[in-house]
Amino acid sequence: MQSVKLTGEKTMKKVIITGANGFIGTALCRELSQQGADVIAVVRNNEEDISAISDIPNIKIVYCDLSGFKDLGKYIPDRSIDAVYHLAWVGTAGPLRGDADVQMNNIQYTCDTVKACAALECKRFIFASSIMEYEIGALMETDEKPGINTLYSSAKLAADYMARTIANSLGIAYIKAVISNVYGPGERSPRLINSSIRKLLAGDHCAFSPGEQIYDFVYITDAAKAFTAIGEKGIANKAYYIGSLSPRPLKDFLCEMRDQVDPGIEIGLGEIPYNGISLTYNEFDIYAVRNDTAFTPLVSFAEGIKNTIDWIKGES
Repeated sequence: MQSVKLTGEKTMKKVIITGANGFIGTALCRELSQQGADVIAVVRNNEEDISAISDIPNIKIVYCDLSGFKDLGKYIPDRSIDAVYHLAWVGTAGPLRGDADVQMNNIQYTCDTVKACAALECKRFIFASSIMEYEIGALMETDEKPGINTLYSSAKLAADYMARTIANSLGIAYIKAVISNVYGPGERSPRLINSSIRKLLAGDHCAFSPGEQIYDFVYITDAAKAFTAIGEKGIANKAYYIGSLSPRPLKDFLCEMRDQVDPGIEIGLGEIPYNGISLTYNEFDIYAVRNDTAFTPLVSFAEGIKNTIDWIKGES
């Protein structure tokens, strides 16, 4: 099937975001609202914390568990939806990453969401992918033994292939957003940047691998703007890398992070062995978002880290 450019210049008028109260989902809700879109935010149940999105203008919150995504057309009366951003996923961290039943359910829920797009008269489906899809692909080309937590990566890969196929069968433009490493204010996960800054501020020692592997980070507001841009102007069936335009060795980022906290702190580069799969980043077209939508990241890593440090300090 030949790729089709989605060239509409106007800001999207009506969008749906699943997983809307998560770290990236919250930022995306805010960005799309600021761009003038009516945002339908799908969260799992009324016990979820929606304080970060409840005050956003032009937002409507819909409660629906992932198992109910096949009936989103019943929960959401709106039609002529410009785009559905599918961010919802169970088990992105912790032991559920290695739970086969949980991860297989995620595949089903993703396919259900694509099918629901037909009832919602949705034009575009944006799937929140991950560089981990590429890591599991590279790992499976070796004779290394995959760890149980790679079930998460495998499920993401399967969901991507199946959702794209179903979307094309329904005439829905499918766009894949390959997320690198998003950081910034609002994050409370145990991921690298957030947990390391908190340790450094607390005076705890941080141990890392040698950090020779190529890595990349993108600030949360830039990630949200990139998601918005590909939803408006992306090319169907294309994968868009969401990151900076300057991947580099991880140790460079870690030292820059340390310097923003306190240049005098010693960090334990090389204290932990690195046994993972190293990507070259030639696997991605890191300029695709810029070339197809004209958006380029606005926040440098140093500025983003400073903003994140200030936010974490303000929390305590």
